[in-house]
Amino acid sequence: MRKMFSLLMLTTIVTAAAPARADEGSLDKDLIRRVVRAHIPEIRACYNEGLARKPELAGKLTVDFMIGTDGHVSSSEVQGSTLADATVEGCIEATVMNWLFPKPDGGVVKVSYPFAFEPG
Repeated sequence: MRKMFSLLMLTTIVTAAAPARADEGSLDKDLIRRVVRAHIPEIRACYNEGLARKPELAGKLTVDFMIGTDGHVSSSEVQGSTLADATVEGCIEATVMNWLFPKPDGGVVKVSYPFAFEPG
């Protein structure tokens, strides 16, 4: 039987996260959280693919990404991962690249967003 990802766990972590660090521009942290929450099913899909290969897969990772002046993500990179699964990490990086945020004020915004994964 394949274990499924615990949405409750991820939702709790996302809610508790403090994601935004502004470089030049600014964007309200609640707006960033709202967009991330809307894309949780995509993150879950990446993780579930990893669980299919490694049923014990668990850990934390942080995604660093840049929100451009038009609201599109211009870069995405996993930092500090304890998942030790390059396929899942790459899937999450690619997923984040497709997200669209409100346009930031004053320039680009650098975001560092943590996620925790645990089979449930």
